[in-house]
Amino acid sequence: MSAYEVVRPIWRRFKPAYLTRAAAHVHAGGHAVIVRDDDALDMILGVDEKGKITELGLWSILAIEQQRWRRVTSGPAKGLAMARVKVDYEGSVLDWCDRDSVHEGPARRIKLDCLECAACCHESNVVLDEADLERFTEGGRADLLGRAYIKRARDGRITLRFAETGKCQHLGRDKKCRIYTIRPDNCRAFVVGSEACLAAREDTLGYRDG
Repeated sequence: MSAYEVVRPIWRRFKPAYLTRAAAHVHAGGHAVIVRDDDALDMILGVDEKGKITELGLWSILAIEQQRWRRVTSGPAKGLAMARVKVDYEGSVLDWCDRDSVHEGPARRIKLDCLECAACCHESNVVLDEADLERFTEGGRADLLGRAYIKRARDGRITLRFAETGKCQHLGRDKKCRIYTIRPDNCRAFVVGSEACLAAREDTLGYRDG
């Protein structure tokens, strides 16, 4: 299946004095940014019934190259997830709020078709691990281990080698992956409708909103 209907959270910014409103927005399905008096930013993100951060919440953190978050233990946002935004990514997070300011409500339903898009298959950094390399070999494509398809850095990191056009070499003209059944784990884990997905669509296709 290539077409998906996604309910994605809407970003809103709040001052600390409006933390109760921010928490209500997140409980209703949105994402919130608290702009503190020193201009530092904290994300407040939703959790599931088990208290685990939601998938789209986690991918919002990963989109700004973070992984750590903490559960709020007191106050209006108690039980929700919180993550401090690194200075280098504050502009990006505030831009998400600006992008979503035209939408009402805490969440927005969008439809995405990967075969009409393939934006995530352009200008990406697909890191490979041993499981990916083994999958290539076991799938009868040991040729994918060669320099024509992968790059090996001095620090040991292995990544897919993209074409000079910025497109993945395995993406066909029909926008289908030619190695789909043995594609890397990073490609398998990519979440449709995540901030990484929306950013790829904006950078590659010029689509500002989903």
